[in-house]
Amino acid sequence: MRAALMQEGRIWVENVPDPIPGPGEVLVKSIACGICGSDLHAAQHTHDFVKTSREAGGAFKLTTFEPVVLGHEFCAEILEFGPETKGKLPVGSLVCSVPVVLRQPMIPVGYSDQFPGGFGERMVLSESMLLPVPQGTPATAAALTEPMAVGFHAVKKARIEAGDAALVIGCGPVGLTVITALRSEGVRPVIAVDYSPERRRLAALQGADLVLDPATEDPWLQADLRRPQNVVIFECVGIPGMLDQIFLKAPQNARIIVVGVCLQTDNIRPLIGINKELSVQFVLGYSVPEFVESLTRIADGRFDVGRLVSSTVGLDGVAGAFDTLRKPTHHAKIMVEGWR
Repeated sequence: MRAALMQEGRIWVENVPDPIPGPGEVLVKSIACGICGSDLHAAQHTHDFVKTSREAGGAFKLTTFEPVVLGHEFCAEILEFGPETKGKLPVGSLVCSVPVVLRQPMIPVGYSDQFPGGFGERMVLSESMLLPVPQGTPATAAALTEPMAVGFHAVKKARIEAGDAALVIGCGPVGLTVITALRSEGVRPVIAVDYSPERRRLAALQGADLVLDPATEDPWLQADLRRPQNVVIFECVGIPGMLDQIFLKAPQNARIIVVGVCLQTDNIRPLIGINKELSVQFVLGYSVPEFVESLTRIADGRFDVGRLVSSTVGLDGVAGAFDTLRKPTHHAKIMVEGWR
């Protein structure tokens, strides 16, 4: 099969052996797969990514410097069933799955040199993890189940109460999924901040009540963010210095949800957080029920994700798409269509 491989930042397309499903596993064809910020981190900061993964572990980890086929935000089509499978879904069904294969130990799809991800023509998945895509749901929308589950999980972890205001810092793909989930949960007001005009436009379309350019407008002066005990801040940028800046600007008793992934060592000043009695919640991924619920909400329209796909490419366009996303100005999600 053809696949886009990544090794220490270099991305190229070549033919590799088809994966072979083991007991309880299914061979699928990748139909659509989104490029995730974690994929960019893995390519741009491979050594930091591998070092941190080896030290801390985690559900999504890159622990090898060998070539890997990235891609964990996918919608796929069932091609054939491996041994000891039940075959409850017919061949040709569109499916999504939490990107793991249930072996011992569990293996992440898209971060392993053993199991190719969605930037290849074929993948192996665990049959027990497959979710049928509801009729009428486009493959590119279904492929957004995984990133939407990340935003949904962050909102659930925030434990937002009536009267809370939400501030989303960074309107890239992660921030946009958080805004989408906040609106679906009925949270008001939602204030979004980003330097990019296009991303601010998308934030408004996804449901932000107020969208600000931090170059010209200070979000911390907004009345809804100056009430004590009522502000939940979603950090969706993931660059050094952002947390310390939030500590400095946040109002008393604010809750900070860290969704952005910063691979570098960062510094905060605890005394600021102590003086303001800030709460900080780091979040990772999602639960299986949140993944299932995200696909359901995409299918029934409660998660309106159609605008989040800003471009599609084939396998030969993956390297160029990664280059484009290194300078995030207007793209939300670039989708790779593995069959093209």
